[in-house]
This record gives sequence, structure tokens and C-alpha cells, in this order.
Amino acid sequence: MKDTVSATTHTAASELVVVLLATFNGSRYLRQQLDSIAAQSHLNWQLIVADDGSRDDTVVIVQAFADQNPGRVRLISDSAVGSARDNFFRLLRVAGPAPYFAFCDQDDIWRCDKLERLVHQCQQLQSQNPYQPCLVFSDLAVVDSELAILHPSFMGQVRARPHDITHKTLLTENAVPGCAMLFNAALADVFRSHEFDSAEAIMHDWWIALLASTIGRISYVPIPLVSYRQHATNILGSVNRSGLAFIFSKMVRGDRSPTLETYRQAAQLLTAYGDHIQPTVYAEIDAFASLAHRRKYSRIWLILKHRTLKQTFARRAYQLLRA
Repeated sequence: MKDTVSATTHTAASELVVVLLATFNGSRYLRQQLDSIAAQSHLNWQLIVADDGSRDDTVVIVQAFADQNPGRVRLISDSAVGSARDNFFRLLRVAGPAPYFAFCDQDDIWRCDKLERLVHQCQQLQSQNPYQPCLVFSDLAVVDSELAILHPSFMGQVRARPHDITHKTLLTENAVPGCAMLFNAALADVFRSHEFDSAEAIMHDWWIALLASTIGRISYVPIPLVSYRQHATNILGSVNRSGLAFIFSKMVRGDRSPTLETYRQAAQLLTAYGDHIQPTVYAEIDAFASLAHRRKYSRIWLILKHRTLKQTFARRAYQLLRA
């Protein structure tokens, strides 16, 4: 987790990146995102778009982009799956073999060197073991619907410590947005090697990050390579996740349902990929998954014993209160 990008001049231009874009009624901002993909300094990219039954001009916009980039765009619009999570999972399963994959949201904008920097970072991780599953991710600039800066750093806004993200923190919370990540073929192959109950995965990016942290390596690029757009129709957006106000709001309006979802997600991860996970890590995840069936004092004791804790004091306090 300590590697950082200092230069990108050695990125292999021949390394194909397959960009996986899930769309649904995204016509308002989609063209800007597509233009930012076309403007990438890493020239060897292909785009697969899975539309989830849009009723606006989303498919028309994608088809026009495909016409402008012949042979580089594939559109899947024959059936709807009903959620962004399942749409991204579908994309990853139908994508052919490639060295690298990158998730893409329909309403963001990528910096022109996003793919170049992330590929370079991933190559650094693979330099000693080219077959090791690897995932890299960057910071994001949080912007409003008109691209005005709301916060220069998503990681700063949510008070994440990206260099300290491990499978233990990822069991409890996700600070690796899918639109900022890139991962290699080895990780994609493991993902596709087993079926699992996708309903137990909270979100596609959380699932992939958790899988990467348990069987491979994760690394962070401390540069905002994505303009992360916040608008009224976001499914999930950037939120403040710390401080006394956070604890109070969660205690007043929160419930244990999200916590129980993390326990079920951990259990499903072991069911699907347990044979890939080292025994020590397996035991930690298994202890976390078992919290769903334990008394409160036992839950707190196991969380503290294995240090499966969120990253800030406020979030940890809430985690233990709601355990």
C-alpha cells in the first residue's frame, strides 16, 4: 500500500484496458464522460457499455460514440438487470480476456492521464509477480453537477487513510470508489472463476476491493484522477463520515441493517473464494462473518481482538455501538 506514482513515461502503450461502463438514464452527463475516455493519454482502450433499460437518449449517445470510435465500443442493451451492482458484475463476466479492467460511472469525468497512471502503478505491483491479483485506485475531486469543486480530495472529505486500507477495514467499510480503480487480469480471472450470490455483495466496487485485499495487493495513487460528480440522482455519493454530528445522525436515523449486510457479505466472500484465501486471513474474515450470530459483548470482543475496525474514531465508536 506504500507505492505511489512519480512518473508515467514507462507505461506500456500496448497494454489493453477494457473500460466497463454501466448506464441507466444517463444522457445528461454521459457525453462528457465518453469524451474524457476518448481523450486518454493511454491510447489502447476498449469500452463495453451495459445499459440497464434506459428510457432517455443514453443508448443513442453510446451508439454515436461507437460510430466515432469504430471497433472500440461494444454495447449490451438486450436485457435489464435492475441495479448498478449487478450491471457491473455482468460487464466483468462478459468481458473477454485483457491485461487490465477499469470500472466507469456514467456521470463523472476522467483526467486525461487516469488510465496511464493507474496502469503504470499496477505494473509496478506486478513487477515481481506478474500473476498476482492487483488493484490500484486514485483520489477523486468531488464536484457539483456543473463541475465546480466541492472538495479537492474525496479521501480527505471522508477522512479515509488510503495507504492503510486492508481487508480488515474493507470488511467494515469501503473507501475505494469503483470509478477510481483499475485491476489486472489475475484479479478478474479469480472473480470469474466462481459463482456467488450477488445479492450478498453490497456494491460491485466494495466486493472487488475486498476480494483484491484478501488474495492480492492494493495500491493507491494520491492524485485526483476523476471528477466525481455529485447530483440529485446519484445512487451513492460523497458523504461526510466522521465527527460527533456523524455519530449523532447515525444513532438517531441509523439501524443495524447496514452492519448486518457487512457480516453477510463477508460470509459470502468465504463461500465463494475461501479456497483462494490464506488461513490467517480466512480466520479473521470468518470471525467477522460470525458476528451475525453472536451476542453483543462477543461481537465487540471479536471486533477488538481482530481489529476489524473502521478508520476514524467516530466511525469506530458508531461501529461498536451498533455491532
